[in-house]
Amino acid sequence: MDKKKRKVEIPLEDAADVETLKGRVVELREKLAAAEEAAAAAKDELLRRAADLDNTRKRLARDYERSCAAAARGVVEKLLPVLDDLTRAIDAADADEAVPQHHVDSIRMLDRTMYDVLRAEGLEAIPAGRGDPFDPEVHEAVSVTCDPELPPDVIARVVSPGYKFQGVLLKPAKVEVCVAGDSARGRPGAPPEGPEGGGAGA
Repeated sequence: MDKKKRKVEIPLEDAADVETLKGRVVELREKLAAAEEAAAAAKDELLRRAADLDNTRKRLARDYERSCAAAARGVVEKLLPVLDDLTRAIDAADADEAVPQHHVDSIRMLDRTMYDVLRAEGLEAIPAGRGDPFDPEVHEAVSVTCDPELPPDVIARVVSPGYKFQGVLLKPAKVEVCVAGDSARGRPGAPPEGPEGGGAGA
């Protein structure tokens, strides 16, 4: 028996079909690669547009919050003089025995109600009281004085309250500051020199 492998001959028409199929496979692979590339590009574009949309949404939200805060700040700034007037009215009424107590209580209630409303919007009073340390960041010294009961560089008297709005300084507290005797000479609000003030001309 002849064990030699016999060479299989493919008819010419079948060989042509094989070459056609090979060409078709190559063509389909190229189309598939192009489709995958297009799909990847489309995915990247979709992700970019989604990121742009998210950034736009966040920016609009920030702009809206800033606009609301600016509008609220404007209203609060306009109402601060009214709040200061109520505080002065309470102080004056407390010092005047002729003013009925129920009138004083009514003004005090109005003052408290207005402050509570403004505080809900973000207003906060700056701590300032007699004996508190003077802080130039939030206090404005409008005068100085000598007070033997107080050390230097503390608040002797609050002239008008100060406020912050949503953590930002809106109006510094105006105060009178206690200083050492020699430091107060010649400054606004200092004791006068001379016999009454204990100056050199005594």
